[in-house]
Amino acid sequence: MSVRRNLIIVTVDEMRGDCLGVNGGWPDVSTPHMDALARRGVNLTRHFTTFPKCVPARISLTTGRYSHTDGYRNIFQHLPAGQPDLLSTLIESGYKTALFGKNHCWENVLEATHTPPELAPGQTGHRLDEHSWTNGYKKIYDRVMSEKEAGPQPESEAYVRRNRKYQDEAFAEQAVHFLREDVDPDRPFYLHVNFNAPHPRYEVEEPWYSRVNRDTLKPFPHDLPLNAPLSMKYQRKIRLGGAVSGETLREVQAVYFGMIAKVDQLCGRIFNEIEAKGLWDNTVVVFLSDHGDFAGQYGLWEKWDTSFNDCLTRVPMVMVAPDLPVGIDFMGLSDHTDVAPTLCDLLGVPRFAGIQGKSLLPVLRGERSGRGAVFANGGHEKESRKRVIDPFKDEDPALVHIRSDKQQTYLRYPDSMARAKMVRTQTHKLVYRETGDHELYDLTFDPHEMHNRFGDPALRDVREALLMKLLDWGIRTDTEYPRQTVVSA
Repeated sequence: MSVRRNLIIVTVDEMRGDCLGVNGGWPDVSTPHMDALARRGVNLTRHFTTFPKCVPARISLTTGRYSHTDGYRNIFQHLPAGQPDLLSTLIESGYKTALFGKNHCWENVLEATHTPPELAPGQTGHRLDEHSWTNGYKKIYDRVMSEKEAGPQPESEAYVRRNRKYQDEAFAEQAVHFLREDVDPDRPFYLHVNFNAPHPRYEVEEPWYSRVNRDTLKPFPHDLPLNAPLSMKYQRKIRLGGAVSGETLREVQAVYFGMIAKVDQLCGRIFNEIEAKGLWDNTVVVFLSDHGDFAGQYGLWEKWDTSFNDCLTRVPMVMVAPDLPVGIDFMGLSDHTDVAPTLCDLLGVPRFAGIQGKSLLPVLRGERSGRGAVFANGGHEKESRKRVIDPFKDEDPALVHIRSDKQQTYLRYPDSMARAKMVRTQTHKLVYRETGDHELYDLTFDPHEMHNRFGDPALRDVREALLMKLLDWGIRTDTEYPRQTVVSA
């Protein structure tokens, strides 16, 4: 009986797909280790998130389902134990499991790891073998953080805070230790590393802070699109105070690139350890991001639940496995719901119930054509928008203007978070909002989405065809919960 394949997933937070060096988007990006990984396997150049926010996007990755199907729409909802997903399938299949970094997906996953489980009565959770806060790995975390914080702390570095900027180094050290010391040769493993970077705030220490020359940086487009939706106008008005200098936006972009360069080096440590342990021949390795980041584009930063610009929805995605082609740039469309079924097939474990995505293996092997379109959704229902609160209102006044600009936009303009859905083909993108204010872009002639042409008569046929695709997708992916035990007419 052959040994079952291992799985390693490395997830970064808020990295744009055009900021992977091999994708050729921006000359100032430096990602040599990520690029080397892409040359080992398949680089999915047009891979898209299903929701421009952390938790709903990651739930799609592990369930293979669109977040609206099960009602996931904010960062406070996590996947409960008992719902079929990739992690539970691998646990049931006998995999040794390790999760290092923040958990943005599973409910009670970190607490349910001891005997007896550290859960309140009635709570359920996944049992991981190791994670960042189990005893041995907590010692690694504490050691790395102590060493880093004991070093020099230049006060002149802009956008830098202590503590969190060093966490990723601790998580990388934990992952390397797991590969070096904790792999069981008689048991397949699932290692998942979740890095913070390049998530805002925009902050990075030297040498990455000064890596990009601000004077020669090729900047993202800074203007709002023509006929921009109100959600983008409100963000610029509240989050940035209306006007923001090009110098500031270039600084944000340069620091964002520096954060990517740093996390690339940390990824390289993990990839080098895979090489040192001889694991490539029996391991599936995936590198991706949950969603992207404005990072100064359109005069905006971070992300927004109802903005679906490619800088937020197109993300890096690389797969390396013994069964996959080597050094291929896949130009077809794919999205997060396709990841779980593809991994099940690569690992030889049964697909679990409820998957809506399609395995990419037949497409990558040339056995069938790929997707005609990808889809995403975001936003909150009207009743929910009435109840929005500012979670930062009682904090230190010196921090409120930094941390709650996003909340202030929602508070003052609740409909900026109105439910919205996106359909994107290779040539066009349509965004349809509950409150109107729709978008349509011709991506062939307008790749940066600078001209919203939803009302343009010249694109009427395109608009109608995309609306039908969106309607069909919405019907196909409507919820099937609660499951019917007896099905009858």
